[in-house]
This record gives sequence, C-alpha cells and structure tokens, in this order.
Amino acid sequence: MKKLIAIALLLTTTSLYAQTPAEILKQIEALDWMTEEYPPFNYVDKDGKLQGITVDILIEVFKKVGVQLTREDLKVLPWARSYEKLLDTPGTALFSMTYTEERLKHFQFVGPIIPTQVSIIAPVAKHLKVADAADLKALKIGVVRDDIGDQLVRAFGAKDKNLNINHSAFNMVQMLAKGRLHAIAYAEDIAQYQFILAGMDPKEYESVHVLQKSHMGYAFHKSTDPKILEPLSKALKDLRAAGVIDTIYAQHLQ
Repeated sequence: MKKLIAIALLLTTTSLYAQTPAEILKQIEALDWMTEEYPPFNYVDKDGKLQGITVDILIEVFKKVGVQLTREDLKVLPWARSYEKLLDTPGTALFSMTYTEERLKHFQFVGPIIPTQVSIIAPVAKHLKVADAADLKALKIGVVRDDIGDQLVRAFGAKDKNLNINHSAFNMVQMLAKGRLHAIAYAEDIAQYQFILAGMDPKEYESVHVLQKSHMGYAFHKSTDPKILEPLSKALKDLRAAGVIDTIYAQHLQ
C-alpha cells in the first residue's frame, strides 16, 4: 500500500509556474472527461445534474487551476465502456478509479482523493465465512462488470461460474436482498449507499472478506503528457491542505 500511495503522490511534488500556461489549460479542457453512476462519489441526481464527492472536488480543482469546464462537460457512461475507452483512446480521463498495482501499469493517476475498501459483502444472517478461494466454490457473487470488485474477486480466485455480472450496482444489491446472490464484491462505502437507495438496512450486511484497502483517484490514458497533470495534482494537494476536500466529503455523507 505504501508503494501505491508513493506512486500516486509523485505527481503532487512537481513545482509549477505561478500561472498555469494557457496551452496546458487548453489541453486539459480538450480531454474527454468521463465518469459513471457511482454514488455518492459521482452520479446524476433526479434533476439530471451531475453530483457527487469526486465531481465537486474536480470542479474545485478546475476553478483553482483556471480550467473553463463545468459539470455539463463531464460525460456519464457505463463503467465497462468508459474503462475500455480509457485503455484504448489517448486524450481521455475517467473518475473515480481505485488504485491497484495492475491499473498503475496502464493508466496515469492524479490523487489519491479518498480512501476506499473493497470487500466481499454478505447478509449477516447467512453467517458466511470466506478465508480463501476454496470458500467461493459454492457461492454466487454479484459484481459490476470491470469494476474493481470484479477484478479483485477474480484475482482472489473466483471463477466465471461463481460470478453474476451486472451493469448496475443498484440492480446487484436488489438481487442480494432477494436472495438471488450469496454475496457481492464491491466497495464498502458505495455498497452501503446503494443499500439505502434500495430500501435495505445496511446493518443487515457485513464484510466477510476484505479484498483490498486502497484509494480512489482521477485516471488518465497512459500517453497523457505529465505537464497536463501537474497543475491538477498541485490544486488537489492545496485543496486538501485547506480542508476543502474534507468539507465536501462530510457534506455528502451527512
């Protein structure tokens, strides 16, 4: 974990000019910014407006750097589609993404933004015990396609036959509530938020195995010029030091 954080923080140590050059601002504004439905970090509210912790933080970063982008300039796409686009297409950015060793090989990151813990989550009443991959053999586990939970539970040893692939976290937790899944592999804080949205009591569900403790960040195509990321990283660092990030986080989770 120390290695992950050290790599992620590397971008924040670069000194910058007093004013971000106009050409760099243009390049930042020209990026194809993508996100997904992942409340409370990024989601579209009932009025069709993009909201969330990482959205609000990014907008504050834009303001600090002088980038002329708004919420309306951020595209909301299914995770699997945006993830593949980030892998294949230069000039793209995607958030929020959990850091892993594998992803650090394929993307550049600005962050970390917020800590996160991805786990196998099951109903308390089931009394499931998961210590190793052998314990997954008889289980049906819900995942969102190409989500970090999907990737980590496969790395842990889950086979295709064990997995129920979903395109929506909301549908996935509903299946869990109806007993159609034994468990889900997902970020704990996001799962709890989805439980509440689905009318489920979060206290009735528990983590039965932690897959990874990590952080979330803003991810960029591997070919992205580091000069574009330097002002974004510095702005994020300054906002954290000023307490802005903690304030945004608290506002959304009240």
